[in-house]
Amino acid sequence: MNTEVQEPVRATCAMRLHLPQSDTYVLVTAFLHYSQQDPYAVRVTFRLSTGDAPVVWYIGRDLLRDGLAQPTGEGDVQIGPDPDSAAIFIRLQVDDDSSILTAQRRAVESFLQRTAGAVPYGCESKAPGFVAQREAALARLLAGN
Repeated sequence: MNTEVQEPVRATCAMRLHLPQSDTYVLVTAFLHYSQQDPYAVRVTFRLSTGDAPVVWYIGRDLLRDGLAQPTGEGDVQIGPDPDSAAIFIRLQVDDDSSILTAQRRAVESFLQRTAGAVPYGCESKAPGFVAQREAALARLLAGN
């Protein structure tokens, strides 16, 4: 792994937000962002075609990768392959409300391959940006700040 902090990995992905109790959906543009400074997570910013304010979620990179092959996740985020198409579903839950989105598996898979080029799986704790942030936080803690 390169020891210099690299530019973040970014991608744009079209998704469908499925409306409850209906066969209709709203188009959503998802902006995926991965940084060595937060190597365990993918930041996903959802922009709805309705013009509503964007919504940001942080999804574990391993969870996203594992969800390409099989249903995974036990908490607020659940991901899995759609058995009827070449898509994956992403279920996001807040309290009693949940949303289900679908995205093309290939787009997410391609993005994750690029993140692995920046930080290989299993090497997250050694990512240059993460190491620098961790050391700075530890120094502040030890200094009593």
